[in-house]
Amino acid sequence: MKKLQTLTKVLLLEDDPTISLLYSGLLQKQGMEVTSFAEIKTALEYIEANQFLSESVILTDLQLPDGNGLEFVREIRKINKSIPIIVITSTEDPKSIIEVMKEHVQEYIIKPVIPAELISRIKYQLSNKDKEYQYSEYEREKIISLEKLLDWYSYKNHSLKKGDLNTQDMHKNLFYGLRTSLAQGAGFGILTQIIDIIKVMPKAPNGNFILDKDILDLLEENANYSKKVLNRFTEIEDVIFDRVPPQLATPNQVIKELLDVKAEMSNLFSLKDQSFSMGEIDPKYLDENTVVWNQKYFHSVFYELLLNAMRFSASSSRIYTMFQSSKEGFRISFVNSFSDDFQMKDGIPNEYLELIFEPFFRLNKNIYEKHGSLDYGIGLSFVRQTLQKFGGFISAFNIIDHRNNTKEPKIEFRIFLPYSSSAK
Repeated sequence: MKKLQTLTKVLLLEDDPTISLLYSGLLQKQGMEVTSFAEIKTALEYIEANQFLSESVILTDLQLPDGNGLEFVREIRKINKSIPIIVITSTEDPKSIIEVMKEHVQEYIIKPVIPAELISRIKYQLSNKDKEYQYSEYEREKIISLEKLLDWYSYKNHSLKKGDLNTQDMHKNLFYGLRTSLAQGAGFGILTQIIDIIKVMPKAPNGNFILDKDILDLLEENANYSKKVLNRFTEIEDVIFDRVPPQLATPNQVIKELLDVKAEMSNLFSLKDQSFSMGEIDPKYLDENTVVWNQKYFHSVFYELLLNAMRFSASSSRIYTMFQSSKEGFRISFVNSFSDDFQMKDGIPNEYLELIFEPFFRLNKNIYEKHGSLDYGIGLSFVRQTLQKFGGFISAFNIIDHRNNTKEPKIEFRIFLPYSSSAK
């Protein structure tokens, strides 16, 4: 492996002498200057007394004899906002990881460490370090998403251990487990507001609340909405935990399923007077190959992508699908414009192109409710998880439409499905 050209100074905080020697020897072979410590106190004293240069990096464990590595990281950030910090530890607890990442830690590596990976992480951080480390929007939103997922799985695991996981309890207990995660959205959030309204309504002589029909209707509507959210969570879990049986289909069958979804959604296209246009299909490779899929789940994938396109594109606009076949696989692209409501003159910011697939992330909240979308930022996450389950993947791209006199930004969601003979 090629050594770093610039002298890199590394501060290593590791109380295990064997591991400390191992890391030091590895880094010194790469031309790095390593200063090792076994305690937080002496490491902090050294940092305060010595001016760290821009090519420096800190490696630290979390379990230390004189304190928690998290506190060490917090003290570092008081002294130096820009130096890259890489945490190396045997801790796999998600909540501990999140707490550390909140303190502007750039990397978190679980032991045992692969030497090549450690060197690669150090090189990457030094090559991308700004003059003053800025906590990126991606990192902030990623942590929020992780926290919400932890709330969900904590509740589910607790219920499973107790053996009392049923629909009734799920509806009742989910308000507690996900209060901070979901209260800002429709469905759950509105339900909690309705409950507050009910509490101040008049009571009958027997102490029961007297409810207006409008309140009951609103309660039922949002309870149904919440059920849809729970069902989507369940779908995602089924994909993640391999509960969805794989099937084989030709690309033509996949295209037919897309057309069936389009026909099913005809009433939604009329909401904003939108239309659907399908590109020409290259017949080469289509009939002689198969892809791995599940018809029911791909139906939901296509529905979600078309629904997303309808909601974000302008009224009277056209939504496009394009197809491309090759020896390796089959590509389907969904392309739509942006509504003026979103003020995306240059498309989706690059830092959001991956973030939009993260659970709970939304570019906008509660838009075009008539479309019946969940607005919890889990739709595109479901799409990606499903496609990956069957060996495919999806990516988002900003593209420019040059067909008119003005350049029009559009978003493309591109699916790739490998043919079964080339599926990994």
